[in-house]
Amino acid sequence: MIVNLAGFNIDIENISILEKSLNSENNTEIKETFKKLHWTPETISASYARISRCSDPISKIREQARSEIDKARLSNQNIIFEMGHSSIAEHAFFNIDIIGITRLLSEELEKSRLLSFTEKSQRYIKIGEDIFTPLSFKKDRDFFNRYVNLTKELFDTYTFIHSELERYFIEKYKVDEKSPIYKNVINLAKEDARYILPLATLTQLGLSGNARSLEKLISKLRTLKLKEANELGDKIYEEIVKYAPSLIRYVSPKQQNSEYLEGINIDIFESRENNLDKDVDLIDYDTNGESNIAILFLIKNSSLSYEEAKNIISKMGENDILEILKRSVSDLNFYDPLTREYESLYFGFSINISATAFAQFKRHRMATIIDGKYDSKLGIKIPKSIIDINQKELFLEKIGKIDAIYSEATHKFGDDATYILSNAHKKNLYIKLNFRELAHISRLRLDKHSQWDIKEIVSSMLKEVEKKYPKLSLLLSSKDDFLESKKRFLD
Repeated sequence: MIVNLAGFNIDIENISILEKSLNSENNTEIKETFKKLHWTPETISASYARISRCSDPISKIREQARSEIDKARLSNQNIIFEMGHSSIAEHAFFNIDIIGITRLLSEELEKSRLLSFTEKSQRYIKIGEDIFTPLSFKKDRDFFNRYVNLTKELFDTYTFIHSELERYFIEKYKVDEKSPIYKNVINLAKEDARYILPLATLTQLGLSGNARSLEKLISKLRTLKLKEANELGDKIYEEIVKYAPSLIRYVSPKQQNSEYLEGINIDIFESRENNLDKDVDLIDYDTNGESNIAILFLIKNSSLSYEEAKNIISKMGENDILEILKRSVSDLNFYDPLTREYESLYFGFSINISATAFAQFKRHRMATIIDGKYDSKLGIKIPKSIIDINQKELFLEKIGKIDAIYSEATHKFGDDATYILSNAHKKNLYIKLNFRELAHISRLRLDKHSQWDIKEIVSSMLKEVEKKYPKLSLLLSSKDDFLESKKRFLD
């Protein structure tokens, strides 16, 4: 595992002095000034913290912070930690390279709502035999050897299936290397072959975020039961604290208290079978969606209270209420989000989802997503293309081997057993999201470039919504179809 601090925000004046220094051969004064510069985002956060209590121009406040770094750091500590104004730490921003972590751990990272990530994609990059082995496995030599042999077998299977799928998709879409869509077509082979790869497969990603959010991430990573996560938390902290010691303090692991809940579930886990009727189930929703949205539009465009607006809307007919909503979207294009009034309508779904689909689904972090653990008894998702090339039996044979060694590992190694499971394995999750966020997900995940697995999940969600809101659901479409779908809504 490698963690590198790639960058952070600094005062523009530092950059200006650096440029003068680079362009100067004889200016001793500039060079001496350059040597005294403090390369840290702490001066920005400290100076912005003083804005509310100092009448000087911001530029002067920043100048003072740059010239008195010790005072700036003390100011950060007092305001952020003693006074509790944590938002000051949000003015310090960091970019971090994270190399050689597992596909499993990347999930935990990317659940962080206010951080930004870009990860190596198994859809577009052919994966080499890069695998992680938990230390706990190495303590049991017999198990370790079987784990290593299994992972090698899975990568061999991945290579074979990928080769077969490339030929299959090239023939299916009648393309050659000169075709403009050739790369898109052969990427389909990577997209589906990856379902056999274990969650222990290594990846890399770029992470960006402010000090406040990174502090929460570090504490979370140090709290998780995965040693790999604890190590990553330590490394991120070590990289940041070198340049910004005054911004991050509360990074100790938190007590999980999860043993009690896990004990309640243990009998179910031991005896369960996958008896889910469907992958997506709408279990909770707002029954007054259109009316609630219309109420908020009235409030926004008047001085009415909520109760006054509600009383007006209650006396309107369905068509009049719809007319308010139609006018609110009439000028929208596919790149325009719905307005915030649409956030008043919510939906709660229970979803049984593959690791592959969840890797994409979790990125919609403005929703409330509570995901459970992967479990071999929840079943798997097999790409249709693997069935089409007559490799379903091979795929299921490897899944059977995974399930067998996973079952043994759960008793021996606890949460570390999850590394063994594949991208095809499933977990349960609950998601609560508003209509505006669902519209965003729809435009992205129903797009022609979207991956089929998550597209199926989102399509199933929309079918459930359509049953409750047949007219309003016309605003839930891919970005390609949005204008046509909006036109039907307005008719």
